[in-house]
Amino acid sequence: MLTNAKRLYRLAEFTVGRRPKGWFFTKTARFDDKSEWRGPYSSMASVTLMIARELKKEIGKRDTPFCLE
Repeated sequence: MLTNAKRLYRLAEFTVGRRPKGWFFTKTARFDDKSEWRGPYSSMASVTLMIARELKKEIGKRDTPFCLE
């Protein structure tokens, strides 16, 4: 495979909401998909870190075919 080739990934969009119990997030629903809200998180920093972790997992899954190790 081309390990040094340029690779671009379009990543999922997320929706974040503030409720009385804290911050919640979900992948933005499209075409009548059912959204699965995750939370509560205590701060905006916490919820954005969780979104970053989700994006990292997604990149890892997509990049696996290019890893030869």
